Amino acid sequence: MRARRPSGPARRLRAAARRRRAVRRRVLRCEGRSTPPGRMRSVRPVAGAAVGRAGRLRGAGAAVAAAAALLSLAACDPWHCSFESHGACVEFESPPADLEAARARMDRLLELELPFWDLHSLSGWRIQYRDTTEYVCYLATRNEGCTDYIQHTLSLHVPEDSGGCFEAAELLHELGHYKLGDPTHSNPRWKDVEAAFAGIVWDRPDAPAECRARYKAIYEGMWVVGTDAL
Repeated sequence: MRARRPSGPARRLRAAARRRRAVRRRVLRCEGRSTPPGRMRSVRPVAGAAVGRAGRLRGAGAAVAAAAALLSLAACDPWHCSFESHGACVEFESPPADLEAARARMDRLLELELPFWDLHSLSGWRIQYRDTTEYVCYLATRNEGCTDYIQHTLSLHVPEDSGGCFEAAELLHELGHYKLGDPTHSNPRWKDVEAAFAGIVWDRPDAPAECRARYKAIYEGMWVVGTDAL
């Protein structure tokens, strides 16, 4: 007896399932670099997934498109860790001359910034400091920072005029997205980010000399958070 050929909607559902499995395999291959044996990190589900057979059929086309988009983002991006801090791989596109001093500065920076969002560790993630604004972040190709859930990376642009003060990059902002998601900055906690700049970057007894020299007396305008903006 000749097998019955699946209907068009059924074929689309199967295709979507195959693409989701392919995305999962690609992401797990990337995560293998930092995930302990026997543990797997989950990928955020596509928002608004429909429930029920009719909903699944209506959403099949969107699922296929979303899976294809994820595949384009899920290529493994090699990590080049300069050192580790609070569980995170810390990577510099242009490494500081004194990595031991940079490690101490990074440890102190995260001691100040993680508690702001009630965080304790960034185990399994990368903090990447880059020299340009070019970084593919979902639909954006240029940005000051990106919380990349596919690469498990907080990627940050160090301002060109920072004078060696990488602390001025918007890590506190990206930690907020790591904690909350919240791409439209609707949580009231965001309003405190800009005011935290001075106390974290230069206005403290142990602030790096580079940061005091470059940013002393600057209290506003650096870590501005726009509402309904990425």
